[in-house]
Amino acid sequence: MQFLRVGTLALLATLAACGGSETPAEKPAEAEEPATPETPALDKSKLEADAAVKETLVPSPLETQKALESSGIETTIGSLVTDKTYNFDTPDKDNVAVRTGVVVADLLLTVGSVDKDKLVQQLGWVREGMGKLEGGSDVDAVVKDIQDRVKDDSVDRDALVLELDELSQAVIPELEFNGQDRIVPLIQAGSWLEGANLLAKACKSADKPSAADGLLKQPPVVDYFLKYVTTEGAEKAPEGVTKKLEEALTELKGLSQKSEPFTSEDIDKVIQITDDVLALL
Repeated sequence: MQFLRVGTLALLATLAACGGSETPAEKPAEAEEPATPETPALDKSKLEADAAVKETLVPSPLETQKALESSGIETTIGSLVTDKTYNFDTPDKDNVAVRTGVVVADLLLTVGSVDKDKLVQQLGWVREGMGKLEGGSDVDAVVKDIQDRVKDDSVDRDALVLELDELSQAVIPELEFNGQDRIVPLIQAGSWLEGANLLAKACKSADKPSAADGLLKQPPVVDYFLKYVTTEGAEKAPEGVTKKLEEALTELKGLSQKSEPFTSEDIDKVIQITDDVLALL
């Protein structure tokens, strides 16, 4: 689905309509060419870095599971997702964004195994979260269509994995959320935290802590989240989810910068750090 962006067109139309109030003078024989405005130079290296980070934020369930299998871990990450209930009735949009990200991660990780009623409920939470975050009617229609097909048993679960992966990695990151720049990174942070938590638990159950190195040792990803989490952070209550998320990400950044392989103690710390944040949701 193509999401329409009319802001620039509306602005151009307004400028055209309000260009001047004076009586038009006689048109000169040869009008001067308007000066071409200078375009600020783009920091290409920063754009490339942001794009690279965004591509690694939320690995697909298949990629995550494949990484575990290549390390000799047979645990299915989806089997570690616990049965949770979410309430989106809160004025704190940071909380709603992180919570929505967790639900999206759980959807991606359990779509092949969870029963129909639970899947419909999870999709309902995504719709509720997107509504609270002002994601727009387009994304609501997309999720409702998926929800209706699940109810009617008219969707293949394998195909649904690809649809939800596209929703997570292509559709949601392009939403504007009424100009709230922090919303997308906070949704992604919620998904990443849930994935990190489950990945660490899978590595612990198999007693293979170093298997988490490739997916959790990503300082640029943590920096990307921290940049948005710390924005307006001073206005948040100390016990709020954003404050706890900032503390957790700071600790996880330290662990991600280790040159040595993860130890069992490191994995236990990842689990504890992420459990503490997820418990607030």
